[in-house]
Amino acid sequence: MKARLLALVVITALPLVGFDCIVSPFTVSINLDPLNGTYPIKPGATKYADSVIVNPGSLYNTSYELTGASVYDIKVSTSGRSNLGPCSGTIFVNGDTLLTFKGNWTDFSTPQSLLTSALMTRNAAGVTQLVNAVLSSQPVKLRAVGAVTNPLAGLNTDFVTVSAYVQAYGQLK
Repeated sequence: MKARLLALVVITALPLVGFDCIVSPFTVSINLDPLNGTYPIKPGATKYADSVIVNPGSLYNTSYELTGASVYDIKVSTSGRSNLGPCSGTIFVNGDTLLTFKGNWTDFSTPQSLLTSALMTRNAAGVTQLVNAVLSSQPVKLRAVGAVTNPLAGLNTDFVTVSAYVQAYGQLK
């Protein structure tokens, strides 16, 4: 008799518990496109400095309201037809240092990941700034300042590209 009474109570309570879960908003993982900045190094130059503005709202479906975010990787790569020798740079996000990198130009011809490369060092303040900008949907200013040892000759332009990968979480609005 006690078992039947307990089973009746549990069966009666289950829809009430389930109802609360259905009414609550679901938090889902939202894959953002990478935040990319590509910075030219002009012929004859040994230094470069440039900025790009990225609108985080253009990187995901804005029918979601973001409730959290995290940076899961940052990659730096070089491209062009030249070998500019030793190179270095600092990447800023909205004025805060995101990361620094230093190595040979050819080291970065294959994108280097912050997760696995000893050629890059992240700065926690920049990571926090990036996450806060994404969560508030404010424009993100990615600025690169750096140098190369062997200036490029000719008409070609070579490039440094930075890609920040962010995972966000949110709910339908």
